[in-house]
Amino acid sequence: MTAQTLDPFGYWPAKRSRIRSLGGREKSDDANYVFHTSYVSVPTGPAVAEISFDDLVADTGMIAVRIFQHFPAGKPAVTERGKVTALLPSLARAPRTIKLPFDAVAGATYAITGYVFGECDAHAHGIAVAIAGRQGERDDPSRARSLFGRLKARRASAMISSDSPQLAWPVSQGFTPDQTREPDFHRLSALLTNGGAVIERWESAYILRVLEQYGRLEAGARGLALSAGPDPVAAVAQDAGCIIETVAVGSGATIESACAARFRAPEEGVGFDFIYARSTVLGSCGSAQALATIEDMLARLRPGGLALLIVNTGPHLDQHGLNRIVLGIAAFGHIAAQLRHGDTAGGSVPFGLVVRSSTENVIT
Repeated sequence: MTAQTLDPFGYWPAKRSRIRSLGGREKSDDANYVFHTSYVSVPTGPAVAEISFDDLVADTGMIAVRIFQHFPAGKPAVTERGKVTALLPSLARAPRTIKLPFDAVAGATYAITGYVFGECDAHAHGIAVAIAGRQGERDDPSRARSLFGRLKARRASAMISSDSPQLAWPVSQGFTPDQTREPDFHRLSALLTNGGAVIERWESAYILRVLEQYGRLEAGARGLALSAGPDPVAAVAQDAGCIIETVAVGSGATIESACAARFRAPEEGVGFDFIYARSTVLGSCGSAQALATIEDMLARLRPGGLALLIVNTGPHLDQHGLNRIVLGIAAFGHIAAQLRHGDTAGGSVPFGLVVRSSTENVIT
């Protein structure tokens, strides 16, 4: 299917967009309106809507992008066929394409809409909207859903829990001395050929426990290990039958630059069932850098894949900063494991953020 380019303001050409400099000159009846294409016919079969911004600058705002399906004789005539939300400041910092997969059916027409709710301070030079086929994705292993993972991903009833972090049921959590007294710590530490100090051994045990609990430490699972130095976890994962690619991320390097140097072709650096990055990759960083790194990791995963980023807490990244990271992950449609802070206020400790990549809408 040849891509169709849609006029983002085709439905209401005269109406002014909530994102400044876009749309027509008339004030919209809906203060949340950003764009709304006309309804168009789409060839029957798997398709994807793609939305990107030109020169977006944003301080605040969250956009909800939806696909609407229209049947003239339907009851109701219009139904929602896909939705994804995104933080405009994140899109402004690192321009990405919002993609909403859907299945077009005979006799229906489709429109793509965007609305911003709450505060919004943003402007852009343009919006590009297109609909293309995705028949070829079945032949692309990197876009096939990950087959690994025993637990069904569900959004937690609460983003933050006051329960103490434990290795017996690992979520997004930080180091605590109590975890080093658990049976799982001793069992997994015994597998490490070079464990290092107690906190380093906890970090290795935590990574292994997450991979184990979430069904990734399985024969045939393809993983990417990111570290600034030797990583004993990769050897344990290989012994379990995982296919592990290791990438050394040197001082001042980004994951993107390290992977570009490591892999001969870009397609070799995507399509993983899980990715983990040790605390040596980012060291001390703020929430914005951590979130951008997670977004890079998620772009390398298969749908449904698992990302684990370990950061160091401290004045630069406190409990509020960790909360902002998880909110940003949720805004992109991915699922973050519940936060259990423990004693992150007591100083700098490694803290693991566990994220499951969306199986549906993606932002790349």
